[in-house]
Amino acid sequence: MNFSVNLTTLKRADVVVVGGGAAGTCAAIAAARGGASTLLVEQYGCLGGMMTLGLVMPLSAQASKSGLSFGGILHEMLDRIVGLTKEYCGGEGKPHHLFSSPHVMKYVLLDTAVNSGVDILLHTTLVDVVRVGNRIEKLVVLSKSGLGVIEGGVFIDATGDGDLLFRAGEDYVLGSEAGVMDRLTGAGLNKVHMEERAYGNYEQDGLLQPVTMMFTMGGVDVERARPLVNRRLRFADVGLTREEFEKLPYANTPGFVVEGDELPLPQGRVLFFQNRRPGEVVVNMTRVTGINGADALELTQGEIVAQRQVFHVVDFLHRFIPGFERAYLLETAGILGVRETRRLVGRHVLTGGEAIDCAAFPDVVAHGSYIIDIHDPQGRRKAIGGPIRGDCYDIPYRSLVPKTVENLLVAGRCISSDHVAHSSTRIQGTCMLTGQAAGTAAAMARSLRGGVAEVDVVALQEALLQAGVQLFRRSGEAGKRVATVAAAADVADL
Repeated sequence: MNFSVNLTTLKRADVVVVGGGAAGTCAAIAAARGGASTLLVEQYGCLGGMMTLGLVMPLSAQASKSGLSFGGILHEMLDRIVGLTKEYCGGEGKPHHLFSSPHVMKYVLLDTAVNSGVDILLHTTLVDVVRVGNRIEKLVVLSKSGLGVIEGGVFIDATGDGDLLFRAGEDYVLGSEAGVMDRLTGAGLNKVHMEERAYGNYEQDGLLQPVTMMFTMGGVDVERARPLVNRRLRFADVGLTREEFEKLPYANTPGFVVEGDELPLPQGRVLFFQNRRPGEVVVNMTRVTGINGADALELTQGEIVAQRQVFHVVDFLHRFIPGFERAYLLETAGILGVRETRRLVGRHVLTGGEAIDCAAFPDVVAHGSYIIDIHDPQGRRKAIGGPIRGDCYDIPYRSLVPKTVENLLVAGRCISSDHVAHSSTRIQGTCMLTGQAAGTAAAMARSLRGGVAEVDVVALQEALLQAGVQLFRRSGEAGKRVATVAAAADVADL
């Protein structure tokens, strides 16, 4: 079927960021502060993505393993969030960065972006890309006003799913690569978290980490419930028989299929994190496998299954987990938590080995410190992996730069990394850091006709340092700030 419509230009900007989650918001703020007119395009009605609508707490990878702050916009906003959470959201004890109110986060992201000069366009979805040669000229978007066009000089894909790079015809990978588990086995990290059992190799490539619907509960006696957290439980551990479980209305539904003597929970465990208010927890216990979050039909199916799982999990917690007898459901996430879809195949693919061994790169623009954390793509086993072997690893600028499109950068979950490294780089703190790096580079690239590969990496690193980002030398004195970590000859061939 052919369809024809006249498109009007809605907006123009030096830098256009698609996706207003953790990475995209930081990218837009950095670009605007770098002097570029900046437009942030977001499909929902607020900023923050998974950290707000998705109820994903805690917000991890804010510092190196030894506690060295990564700084930048990440910590600028977290410092505000801590104070506002205490003022508006109550609770006891000293507030801290790890657990903050998603409602406060919405405000801080929006307020920081507006005060930085970012033009924001909400309720707007990317439809297509107009690419001429090796450049993106325009975006076709859908909003309440209908179809329209956005024009820009430099574009940043912060969609998480690589929607922009995909529609621009850039190279990408979906899910796991062939042989990736062999590399994890070689590093000795093919173990299920906190257990000695080996995971074994994937039966095929292209596997995706499962999707999850987060939710919060109140009225929990956390101290009574805590001993069962993150353990592989059997029926007897909660005073339940297999026969009794099979009488429950959700027994043998997706995620609750009875197999053996272990409790048939979607994630195979009880997992929650305490909020700063007494008795409130955020629960991470739903899981739907085999869902491609970049496919509309599969994403819908994932939503349907996960939303039903929420009430099944709440019922199970009520009935069988000490401390949840009088607990109540507070809120379910507004969007499904998608861990993995498309990833850029850029000028450097950050590998799991490089992340695990804390590799150094001359064109470092961000750091990561989270564990290797691959949620079981094939079932209910816990996550696979373990801690990195150093304080933090480098993320090179080349992992944000595509091979062909000259005026496109990528930030957040869909940067250029393999399946193993991605399980660490997808964490929100790291996404915010790659977002700031991409936004800073995009502002610099506008004077180069948008040629992102031509950005002077030393100047980019200096700009990030001036903006409060902490870049650390990977050898010698731990924690020493990088003055100029790259020589032009080392990074000229981006």
